[in-house]
Amino acid sequence: MGPEREKGKRADIQFAISTTCTHARMDYIPEHFVCHVVSGEMRVIESNRQTIYRAGDSFLLRRNALAKCEQRPIGPGSEFKVIFLVLKKDFLQDYAIRHELLYIAQKTSIQPQVLLLAPTPALAGLFQSLLPYLETHTYPSIEITTLKLEEILICLQEQNTGLTNSLFTVAATSKLDLGEFMERNYMFNVPLAKFAELSGRSLSTFQREFIKIFKTQAGSWLLKRRLQAAHDLLSNSKRKPSEVYLEAVFEDLAHFSRSFKKYFGYNPSVIGKTTK
Repeated sequence: MGPEREKGKRADIQFAISTTCTHARMDYIPEHFVCHVVSGEMRVIESNRQTIYRAGDSFLLRRNALAKCEQRPIGPGSEFKVIFLVLKKDFLQDYAIRHELLYIAQKTSIQPQVLLLAPTPALAGLFQSLLPYLETHTYPSIEITTLKLEEILICLQEQNTGLTNSLFTVAATSKLDLGEFMERNYMFNVPLAKFAELSGRSLSTFQREFIKIFKTQAGSWLLKRRLQAAHDLLSNSKRKPSEVYLEAVFEDLAHFSRSFKKYFGYNPSVIGKTTK
């Protein structure tokens, strides 16, 4: 995500620059991310909605969120640029101890997975101070990075006290309805162990209950469900296979086309021709 990091620098401030449309390789968000779009736009796909964030927008991606991120420049010859601040568990724990904040576990969380932040002067000033690093392909020192991470926490506190406090809360995942959970999240490319964890189960319990509900192994069901979803996308829109295969969680177009033909008996490219 951006140029190679210099030695002695923390990886908690990251930059991305691209002249082409790219898809983030990570569908599972392991830590809290605060993202600021400098230019271009970022499409964030959740299980129940899609949101486009444009230049000047800042938003929070929560830990344990399932989301796909598409980054794209606007117009020929332009660049997509974004700044990421990563709020890791160890940093938040240290901060909570130093500032005598509560860092506790709770059973549920009502906070949204992705949240647009208000463009306050403090937040704008923070990202403005990081632009020189983005433009020169350099990274701040460990000391400056730490200060900037503390600054973003103060900015979030200014937004909403409850929002900031929730970052210091460890949410204990409750046992979710497995059928409903998988139907909402099958398009996210995460390991079965992570699906199990997020649904509140051990991997062995997840696999056992999955077979009871869907009458097949999880891996086989995921492949067929994603192919069916891809078929629906191709049938109900003007999109091409090359524009769909990533959303269907395939690494490349060739693998998608082979799997599609094996399952349906014909190539995905013929769908648009037969549905006109």
